[in-house]
Amino acid sequence: MPQLIKRIYILAVKIYHNTQEAVIGNALHISTDSRERCNARLLFDYLFFHLLLLIPESLIGLYTHNTTELLLIGAFLFSLGGCLILVRKGVPVKTVSIIAAFVTFLIPAACSFLNSQDLSLRYSMIWVLSILFCYIATNIAATLALGGLLCSYLSLVAWIKVNNITTYVMPGFTSEQSFIFTPVLAGFYIIFLIRVLGGHYRNIFISEHERTLQKQKQHSSLLSQHLTKQFIILKGLSRSGKSKYLDGNKELLEACLIEIEKQCESAISYLDSNHQPEN
Repeated sequence: MPQLIKRIYILAVKIYHNTQEAVIGNALHISTDSRERCNARLLFDYLFFHLLLLIPESLIGLYTHNTTELLLIGAFLFSLGGCLILVRKGVPVKTVSIIAAFVTFLIPAACSFLNSQDLSLRYSMIWVLSILFCYIATNIAATLALGGLLCSYLSLVAWIKVNNITTYVMPGFTSEQSFIFTPVLAGFYIIFLIRVLGGHYRNIFISEHERTLQKQKQHSSLLSQHLTKQFIILKGLSRSGKSKYLDGNKELLEACLIEIEKQCESAISYLDSNHQPEN
């Protein structure tokens, strides 16, 4: 049994990495900006794991014989898959991120409305996630627009409930079923939140660590070049001083020793200045 679980895990990781390379591989290779690279990975994770979340939602729709919701899930699947294709075709990550954020808000909002304006965690969590994703991956304008849509929808629901207006309800939907399946879906969304956003911030830390190592490597290279130059000069002065000493030319010997002392002081000063802690 442990071996079977290990094989399934290895296969899942392989599928994930191969899909990631196929979708955002070009974007990662072309971009040199660490933030753009992290956002590309965030977008892929957001779309990939959202597609996985559609599996339990589809099973719930099949169990409850909710045909309308299954059709909306099909539209959801088509939209998320389209976003993956857009990224692969080279559409800017920010543009696709805006599309993905609005898609993951609008389709669940349509499901919520048709499910008797259900505002349970089953829908509210995905709305919050879409707004949070939009804020991290795009800009404040798109985020405020998405937040405005959410407030407008909640206002519409409040108006419908206060005025006891009858609306179309999906066949097979009951409030009891919503209560039963909400804990299960909430658990999946919590895992989604940890994996996608947690992975995003982990990628940021890794990227910053790589940038720091690269800067240290460049600094060490410059330091080595400078000191090598200093040592070559010292070597030349040492040989020159030796020849002057053998020739008995004390004045030129003294000048060589003074220059050697200056070069040593310059090297020590350079080392001290490059080992000062940065503010």
